[in-house]
Amino acid sequence: MKKRLEARKKGGLRPAERAVRPLRLPRDREFWRESMAAYGYLLPAFLILGAFVFYPFFSAFRLSLFKWSSLKPPGTFIGLDNYRYIFGDKYFWKAMGHTFYYVGITVPVTLILAILVATLLNKGLRLLSFARTSFFLSYISPIVAMVMVWRWMYNTDYGLINYFLSLFHVDAVAWLNDPRWSLPAVIILSIWHYVGYQAIILLAGMQGIEQQYYDAAKVDGASGFQTWRRVTVPLLSPQIFFVFVISLIGSFKVFTEVNVLFNGPGPLRSAETLVYYIIRSAGRIDNATNHTGRAAAASVILFGIIFIFTMIQLTLTQKRVHYD
Repeated sequence: MKKRLEARKKGGLRPAERAVRPLRLPRDREFWRESMAAYGYLLPAFLILGAFVFYPFFSAFRLSLFKWSSLKPPGTFIGLDNYRYIFGDKYFWKAMGHTFYYVGITVPVTLILAILVATLLNKGLRLLSFARTSFFLSYISPIVAMVMVWRWMYNTDYGLINYFLSLFHVDAVAWLNDPRWSLPAVIILSIWHYVGYQAIILLAGMQGIEQQYYDAAKVDGASGFQTWRRVTVPLLSPQIFFVFVISLIGSFKVFTEVNVLFNGPGPLRSAETLVYYIIRSAGRIDNATNHTGRAAAASVILFGIIFIFTMIQLTLTQKRVHYD
């Protein structure tokens, strides 16, 4: 028995004791032809992703390790000093706080309102086509022109919003001059801008739900709210999941609304977001502060934040998504 165990350790097993290995059949030419054709179709997408996604990211990471010099780019190698500076910069942490505050309110509120709007538009109301176009018009309008209109609406003295507030005996709000109201002003604008786009996507998903599910719920005696909660929302989960992911990624990259609305980062930099901080550090807004390496380091950190939140979202949310 002892000799047999030693033989097994050395690999000296009898043929009957050896494990049967599965046979590997040679792959024929048809398999390789189909595989090469598939990769050929994917090649344009790989080239686009490589040129506009992977190469810029790795270039930004490389620049984040240098102190930029326009005379001899990329400059002097300084390792992780740019990251050390950023983590010690109070304005970076303020920008991060503003960004998380913006994302934490804008994403869920917009999604909830979009679901409600899509539910109303799915009820077969009169002038339904006009209502759909009206909601979607807020998204397809040029964002700069749209923000300029909102600047007038936010005006303290003759703005339309303060006029409506005065009808309820509410004092005028300095939307664009008070640091307490700068971020809420951006949040309200963004919700109005994106709720129509998300509602149209969710409406398309609702119209794709088969009528038999609603008939079965009606036979079981379910109320309208129970049908909406137990049938519509679960079967709408793929569209909700898509809108949630896209909204989360886009909200972290908010910049144009802040820049146009305040012509800067807001009063006392109260509306400065991470993207605004990155562009400001690169000298694209304030030429006096041209630190391309620091801007690249901040962009890498922003990418890491978006990547982590997206992975968490995919892990936790996708389990509740039903595709059939």
